[in-house]
Amino acid sequence: MNPGYLILHPATDQPLPEISPLLARLVETGLIGQVVPDTPDCFRAGADFLQRLTFLGCSPNLPLDTDQHPGEALCTIRLLGPFPSAVLITGENCRPPRCRACRHPLPDWRSQIGTANSGIRCPGCGRESGLRDLDWRQMGGVARLFIAISQVFPGEAVPTAGLMQTLRQEGSEWGYFYVQQPRIWPKGAEMPGF
Repeated sequence: MNPGYLILHPATDQPLPEISPLLARLVETGLIGQVVPDTPDCFRAGADFLQRLTFLGCSPNLPLDTDQHPGEALCTIRLLGPFPSAVLITGENCRPPRCRACRHPLPDWRSQIGTANSGIRCPGCGRESGLRDLDWRQMGGVARLFIAISQVFPGEAVPTAGLMQTLRQEGSEWGYFYVQQPRIWPKGAEMPGF
């Protein structure tokens, strides 16, 4: 079973970066390596993968190649999107988001979702916020493009400042979050590869 994903995404609704130059930069930095056969937009870990993420705690035992981890699911890096409009990705580990205005938790957020841009009303202060405006506490994110790194436990690794700088080269800030058993909202939007 996959322990989870570290997912990187543009943190603003700015125009998306062009995919080919973005992938070329990720190859140059060593985050991604060879394409996984018969799997579109999915890559093996690159030569400098472990230098692009900081692993917290004990030394990680990531399945990066089949020789050292026969029969195990390998760590992969997958490009998700671009989607025609912004979507929310969360997982089974997602706790209720919080209102940024009053910090009140929003336990019924799922029942209020229409689209990624529709509003969620806070029961604490009454403010209506779009999904992107809520505090997901690194357990969800809203974007049109995502980079999902598999085999990462929630909170186990963080992207380095250098990797975040590489992603910012297109002019947009990036964020990250962790999910287990990913789900996409609004329901019915396709999420290949999970």
